[in-house]
Amino acid sequence: MALSSRTALALLVLAAVAAVACASDADPLVDFVLSGANGAPVTGANFAFRGLNNVNVTSGQGSAAKSANAATFPALTSQGISYTFVNYAPCGQNPIHTHPRATEILYVIEGQLYVGFVDTNNTLFSTTLNVGDAFVFPRGLIHFQQNTNSNSGARALAALNSQNPGTQRIGSAIFLPSGIPTSISQVAFNAQASAIEAIKQNFPASGNAVGTANTGCGPSVTYPYGRKML
Repeated sequence: MALSSRTALALLVLAAVAAVACASDADPLVDFVLSGANGAPVTGANFAFRGLNNVNVTSGQGSAAKSANAATFPALTSQGISYTFVNYAPCGQNPIHTHPRATEILYVIEGQLYVGFVDTNNTLFSTTLNVGDAFVFPRGLIHFQQNTNSNSGARALAALNSQNPGTQRIGSAIFLPSGIPTSISQVAFNAQASAIEAIKQNFPASGNAVGTANTGCGPSVTYPYGRKML
């Protein structure tokens, strides 16, 4: 039997609501989902994550991070949250990336960061953050953080509203050998294949090179809404 237009519309609305409801971490049905190692009883120690700030930046890279999420910290399973510590080298950047499953709020604990995101209208929203400042990156939008100081590092903490937010670096997706083919990228960027290949040849395997005077980081650089780097 054919559905009436009103019934069909109602079903479409219900389907849309269901899709939105399933688009974030599910609400927990119990206090926590955790078992002790080797069958041992669960104790307070199981809910502690040690050394989140124990992060060293590898020479030649712009930043390094350590995350407490469901994979690294089982106590977060079903809790709908994760936490990340980011250490930035002088001139270091947390390269352009996105978290497909989470909104992020970043809090600066040392140094100064120029941060921003681009919305779906391709409008940049950016500012400079100092110690004690926080900034929100809306869910799924591409964003970045740049240490504005060429002489000293910076540090920040990020909270995300998913136990497994996921991180996809845009540069890595385009320029690593395992990423998007050159024949596709050259059309998207309206560039010659040779230009794309030249970037790929110098693109770091980590996708996270430190900034230099030749790549927009040095004493002469002034970041929007920020001061000139020291």
